[in-house]
Amino acid sequence: MKLHNKLAKFFGYELIKRKKHPTAEIHLSNLIDHLNIDVVLDVGANEGQFVRRLRSQGFNGEVHSFEPVTATFEKLRAASEGDGRWHVHQLALSDKPGEAEINITASSDLASFLQPNEFGVAKYSQIKVSATEIVRVGTVNDFIATHLGGSRDRKILLKMDTQGHDLQVFRGASNVLGSIAAMLSELSIKPIYEGMPHYLDVLREYENAGFSLTGMYPISRAADLTLVEMDCMLINTGG
Repeated sequence: MKLHNKLAKFFGYELIKRKKHPTAEIHLSNLIDHLNIDVVLDVGANEGQFVRRLRSQGFNGEVHSFEPVTATFEKLRAASEGDGRWHVHQLALSDKPGEAEINITASSDLASFLQPNEFGVAKYSQIKVSATEIVRVGTVNDFIATHLGGSRDRKILLKMDTQGHDLQVFRGASNVLGSIAAMLSELSIKPIYEGMPHYLDVLREYENAGFSLTGMYPISRAADLTLVEMDCMLINTGG
């Protein structure tokens, strides 16, 4: 074993090659570069953590972040100040426009249209619902037609982190899938909300629409080390 690998192991780390075994962040950066992504739709933006990571990795393109909960949106708005290419929208996205009631939780990143289930409450202490709010709902179809001209010339990354609602967001993009070059979707292997679709059904729908997997990255595990959530990255290979 080479010295640098021994040192890394001694301190509890493992060295990996970025090209052969990239982390989720490096893989996403590689996808953005490879596909010439010029627009990011950040659905389920929370306080802007995802976009701050993108900026730190060198992505300077146009970003639209969507966060429906008022208190969280104000933090998102503050995070975007001074970045002229980062646009924020107090809006949820789904398969049809309108209004809906969202469950607000102690940890703002766990807010969802769905109710936490028994496993979710046991796994995440801050997932319990503390309040609700009626929020505006739009669709990717309408947003692209209104704000991006519906152009197929754009290379869009659709990032979805909506606590069990990603599939509805995707269905609301049915008319503009040709513009979506890549997707990032958070999937639950063990559902933490009532009524979540099975992750294999979600993946099957993505694949049937012409998207192919490029990477799956664990986010959290249960006490027995089984997967709870993972980030799934896909590219549009045409279907």
